[in-house]
Amino acid sequence: MAGFRCVGIETASAASSVAACNGEHEEILRLHDSRSSSRQLYRAIAEVMERVELDLAELDCVAFGCGPGSFTGVRVAAGAAQAIAFAQDIPVCRVSSLAALAAVAQRQTSQLPVAACLDARMGEVYLGIYDRNADGQFASIAADRLVQPADFRFDVSTGRLLLAGNGWSAYPELLQNNAAVVAAKEFDVWPDALAVIEIARLKFLSGDVVEPFAALPNYLRNKVAG
Repeated sequence: MAGFRCVGIETASAASSVAACNGEHEEILRLHDSRSSSRQLYRAIAEVMERVELDLAELDCVAFGCGPGSFTGVRVAAGAAQAIAFAQDIPVCRVSSLAALAAVAQRQTSQLPVAACLDARMGEVYLGIYDRNADGQFASIAADRLVQPADFRFDVSTGRLLLAGNGWSAYPELLQNNAAVVAAKEFDVWPDALAVIEIARLKFLSGDVVEPFAALPNYLRNKVAG
């Protein structure tokens, strides 16, 4: 099989992006707003694919950050991923946006397990813990969840963690409650589409994909904001 060929979409946060890879050639395009129109998103996808000299018909799969995050942003990403996958008859890799955030944090800092946290607004945060397993995949140590910052505390048996994402800085009480597990902090870090592709590459090789109709968002709550 030729090198992995994929489009990645990550619009679950304000720092949205699309990316494409054609084997080892990767490019990313930053977007201004997760709530961009579908037309703007498709234009960005076309541009980034042109940069890596890749046609839609050559794609192995399409990957998207399935959330949790902005309701509008995650819905836009899911819709675009489904449309491309249906049109090209290819599978979809659903990637946790918190896992993508953790991948970016490890790319920029250390190889510690990452407690990825995004501000969910409405006085809550999205939180998950990720680390690489023996195969190099990002594995969930603690599943993505919606938590109340004032009440949440890690069990100290969790070990020392890199705290990443704006949820930690948005709610100082969450940080104070979990001071015992803090090994490092990196609050100004966001999920991006290259991280989505990085995670999707191994998911695709292991068969962890879904049919287009099953490429659904993970909102984590019914009442959402953003």
